[in-house]
Amino acid sequence: MDDLTMDLVRLCRRNRDGSYGTQTNRKRGLAAMAAELTDLGYQLPNTGSLKPKHAEALVEKWLNEDKTDATIRNRLTFLRWWAEKVGKSNVIHRDNRTYGVGERGEAMRNRAQTLDMGKFRAIECPYIRASVLLQVAFGLRREEALKFQPLAAVRADHITLQGSWTKGGRARTVPITTLEQRQVLEHAITLIKGKNSMIPDHLSYIEQLKRFEYHTLKAGLRNTHGFRHAYAQHRYEALTGAKCPFAGGKRWIDMTAAEQQADRSARRQISAELGHGRLKITDTYLGSAF
Repeated sequence: MDDLTMDLVRLCRRNRDGSYGTQTNRKRGLAAMAAELTDLGYQLPNTGSLKPKHAEALVEKWLNEDKTDATIRNRLTFLRWWAEKVGKSNVIHRDNRTYGVGERGEAMRNRAQTLDMGKFRAIECPYIRASVLLQVAFGLRREEALKFQPLAAVRADHITLQGSWTKGGRARTVPITTLEQRQVLEHAITLIKGKNSMIPDHLSYIEQLKRFEYHTLKAGLRNTHGFRHAYAQHRYEALTGAKCPFAGGKRWIDMTAAEQQADRSARRQISAELGHGRLKITDTYLGSAF
């Protein structure tokens, strides 16, 4: 057990708020966060070391994993408890919407985000700018956009994502269908100049991930995972000729039989392009159909 986890256990023992079940869930949830922070490259020596950047990194990770708003709200509750007990309540925003998370009782929310070019140009690192463009153009997860190797991935009409770059080690292909996508790939190939990935040679993945978080937040770009949602919605319209429910299109119950068939076919295609094994997950990106 590392130092942070031990300190969190001690914090929970000293502060037995709530029922036994609540205390148990809180302790497990905080221990999981300690492990996640370590995976993200943050070595916190104790509970008092919590900073806003740690909360931002955790929420971005949960969004990248397509956790529901309810799940993220619960985890933020544990995080706020931690911050309060160490006298750092201001470290965690009180409004969940600040993190791109809906409040309790709100309908399922559209997480799609359009790239703000002013904020994009404020990103100082060209490698990080290129990774953001890959997220926008191909709906890549943040890790995939950082580990992306243009020379190994680009084919005539698609890109191939190797299992070592992707969540769960699931390799997949994503079609190249627009001029914008080709321009993004050409830019990435030119930038790396024959090197491997979008990570500079002298940096590790964790080091570049932390730089990505720093530079995007400094530029005011929160929740770059929202670009993945926007990609899914653009693909839905390209495949069906209609907008998805989240973008103002018809609800499933209002569609004709032919429209429902087209909707289901598009969702299967989009699910495959995003690297998801469950069709139900497309509700999060497109709006409910199930």
